[in-house]
Amino acid sequence: MPRPNLARALPWAVLPAALLVFAAPVRADFELHYPIIDYREFEFEHNGSTSFDKANSGKANNQSYTFELGYAPVWWWEPEIEGDEVAPPGQQNLSFDGVVFENTFQFTQQGQYWADLGFFAEFSHAAARGAPDSFTFGPLVQKQLDTLFGLDLGYDTLHTLNVFVTKEIGTGREDATPLNIAWQSRLQINPYIQPGFEYYGQVSSIAGNSTPAERAPVQHRLGPALVGQYNMFQYGKIKYEFGYLFGLNQATERGTVRWRLEYEKAF
Repeated sequence: MPRPNLARALPWAVLPAALLVFAAPVRADFELHYPIIDYREFEFEHNGSTSFDKANSGKANNQSYTFELGYAPVWWWEPEIEGDEVAPPGQQNLSFDGVVFENTFQFTQQGQYWADLGFFAEFSHAAARGAPDSFTFGPLVQKQLDTLFGLDLGYDTLHTLNVFVTKEIGTGREDATPLNIAWQSRLQINPYIQPGFEYYGQVSSIAGNSTPAERAPVQHRLGPALVGQYNMFQYGKIKYEFGYLFGLNQATERGTVRWRLEYEKAF
């Protein structure tokens, strides 16, 4: 794919920054973001998750559902608009949580350097009056290897890392700076089925003052995942991800099911 020169790309670089200014509460999403952008492709994406635990634990039935629309006008930037519905533990009815403007930036051509690098920036606007808005941002790293922990399994492996921090702004904001880490490793057997495992970690705050309620223990989740896609050629392609995350400490629910469905088509 031809790479545009800096002079032509510079006007596009100003646009996402301006949109972030005008574009929101950040959830602990169980969603992995990848640094590789599908240039000139339109996508519709749905992410969902629900947790399982004892009935009176306060950690069961935590639900999150997001719906996203995105398009990559240039090879290095993909903006997306997202709507969120959530139901906290103990609540059965879903409520609209907010509107999110996401930006994925691809820094390197795929396979050009030791790893594929990118950056993610999100602005979330809360639906509830008086609730704070927020920024979430951090690096995206992806690496393809022909081994897994030094073992030759006969297939390439793909490893992806997200490291995100969040800052609240506006009325009701807190000074805490949560840190969220997501990791996925998978075996690239074929495009249709790629088994692997995932880790999601959450630290309540790495900087700034936080209230006692926010100073929760670090949360760790780990479990198997299945990823794949089906190419319908001129009709686009469908991607899927399914995972089950086991809580690794008492601060975390016993289990969480998470899924992702995505339709993409080039224009």
